[in-house]
Amino acid sequence: MATLIGSLRQAAARGMLVTATCRSCGHAASFLASDLVAFANPGKPIEAIRFRCRECDRRDCEVVAAEFDRDRRPDIIIWRPSRLR
Repeated sequence: MATLIGSLRQAAARGMLVTATCRSCGHAASFLASDLVAFANPGKPIEAIRFRCRECDRRDCEVVAAEFDRDRRPDIIIWRPSRLR
């Protein structure tokens, strides 16, 4: 049975991937939801998490959560979040 994922905390508990895709240039990056919990409010809805595009430096990103099958090797790169100053 499919369940609705509303918050980052729920996505992390299910071991999901969070993918941010820039609406301007199309650049996409995927993160483990459990890694993002340290950088964003865990109770925040997934679509409300803000990302900045590395390619065009805009903040207009579509953010979605997806299931991550650890038994199969994915064709994506999973990034680790970091805060640089």
